[in-house]
Amino acid sequence: MNKGLYYYVTIGTDQENYHFLHRKGCRRMPDKDAIIFIGTLYNLSQALSIARINFKKVKPCIKCCIRYSAPVIHESVRPVLHFPQKMI
Repeated sequence: MNKGLYYYVTIGTDQENYHFLHRKGCRRMPDKDAIIFIGTLYNLSQALSIARINFKKVKPCIKCCIRYSAPVIHESVRPVLHFPQKMI
């Protein structure tokens, strides 16, 4: 069973009025008085859904959310080509 992670949303916004979603321990997370705990959640999509209930515009933090939730693509993996390629 997956272990839940603590997620936080910044109270302040960036220049485009977006709040940032952070995981516990993120180096880019602001001080405790500038964030709100939104819950112990199991994945990024769940955390974004909860955050967007209270805040209209939310972006995941690149360092703590995107980096660890993106799939790892190894060099030996090649994409499947569904259509024949043109021979040049």
